[in-house]
Amino acid sequence: MARIEILLSDEEKTNLRDYCDTQGITASSMIRTLINQSSPGVANTNDFKELKTNKITIRLSDHNHHLLSTRAKSEGYLSQTNWASACILSRLHQEPVLSDDEINILRQSNRQLSAIGRNLNQIARVLNIEFRESDKITKGMIEMLSNRIDKHKDKVYKLLDKNRTRWSIDHEPTAE
Repeated sequence: MARIEILLSDEEKTNLRDYCDTQGITASSMIRTLINQSSPGVANTNDFKELKTNKITIRLSDHNHHLLSTRAKSEGYLSQTNWASACILSRLHQEPVLSDDEINILRQSNRQLSAIGRNLNQIARVLNIEFRESDKITKGMIEMLSNRIDKHKDKVYKLLDKNRTRWSIDHEPTAE
């Protein structure tokens, strides 16, 4: 490997050392990363190591590890690994990744929508078959059903919007 020497002031050297310590990397690794990121077309990929397994290990400074742990807990993830995986997948695919709690909420949402659909089918059946007895279905009943649908849509929208915001996914609000 080629060797490069640079002259830094004492303050610059201290800043570089402090930054690298907080990131948990060496100065050489940091500079190599900067070069590869600033010129990806000519980046040296000879040092890139393909893994034999699907497991990736990363090292974090104590401060960053604490931040990761706090964020994973606050967002309802059961482990730091699950949160880190979701973060990486979100970045790779530019799509939100749902936590287990959010998936359960959407499953509950589907059950509620199914119940609402059954109610609508019963109303349609009464209106079509027993037209003379259609006074059994009041405007209030239909408004109640409409309100339930609106509340449900709001819950699902808020969940999805929170998820998009968490992963910094660009989106346009779709609230109706």
